[in-house]
Amino acid sequence: MNRAPRRRSGSTSSPSAGAAALAVAAACALLAPAACSRGADDPVLAHLGRALRRGERVLLVRALDPAGGSVAAVVDAPNGKPELRLYDRKRAGEYVLVHTEQQGDGFKNLAVDDLDGDGRDEILVTWEGGHLEMIQVLTRGADGAYRSMLQNAGRQIERHYDAAGRSEFWITSRTYDEGPGEAPAYATTVYRLSGDHYIEAPHR
Repeated sequence: MNRAPRRRSGSTSSPSAGAAALAVAAACALLAPAACSRGADDPVLAHLGRALRRGERVLLVRALDPAGGSVAAVVDAPNGKPELRLYDRKRAGEYVLVHTEQQGDGFKNLAVDDLDGDGRDEILVTWEGGHLEMIQVLTRGADGAYRSMLQNAGRQIERHYDAAGRSEFWITSRTYDEGPGEAPAYATTVYRLSGDHYIEAPHR
């Protein structure tokens, strides 16, 4: 299947440089309410204000459960790459870092949704690197540890649904199968759930 990927644009707002507490507040002012609907006295923001290192900027703060017991934050460093940090609340007002991820050169988006239909939410993160879009699906086991269900990259990534309503991902990449003077060749690979992770679907 050869087709050129559609170009999609997107940008992520980030707060201006300043003190850590002001950076967190600025992030919430710039981000959509669904991504960061937290008050200035929220313990998550207070913790991030203490945890941020000099020059770091908060790109996104997102509760992973209704009670706010687990929280995701995406942080950008002045001399590094954006990092996803996952926190758990251990006691009142205290959050502990339990997992980090860092992919590509830039952060693109984060969504929390039940991708596999088991009644529990997964974390869907997209990153950017060069001409590629990168995707990562994280789930949490009964032991509390996070693991990857899918990690891949392509020129274009699309989310679709199977007959049972579970998410699958169509990743279009350049094959370099074109001949001299021909237009670039692309192929789409479908990744579907198989047990507790995603695998490449057989070609029909």
